[in-house]
Amino acid sequence: MAIARFENIAVNTLSFGKTDFGEQTTSQSVWFSTRARVHSVANHVKIADKYRVYSDIVQMTLNYTPNLKTIIDNQNAYSITWRGFDWRIDNVREADDRMTAMLMCVRNDPVVAV
Repeated sequence: MAIARFENIAVNTLSFGKTDFGEQTTSQSVWFSTRARVHSVANHVKIADKYRVYSDIVQMTLNYTPNLKTIIDNQNAYSITWRGFDWRIDNVREADDRMTAMLMCVRNDPVVAV
């Protein structure tokens, strides 16, 4: 039997805008804090020509609530803070019985020279 790993996360709302110079801006504010079952954590590094690109993937399972339904319907407007990093929601898988939903979250670090 596998051990479930429940960890604290914060769900953030994102708002997008532009500066006076036309640069894209993203601001976030904490919407609520909760606990999620965290599993299938994967760290990945890709080395291309002169650069290393780090990307991480994690799956988080949450109970199905009205707040989660809102997140599922507008994935691009929310992010997750876990372990002090911001994670973007890549895709969502709802359980057939609508008791839980699994969020696949990704985090891309800046490109680093080799």
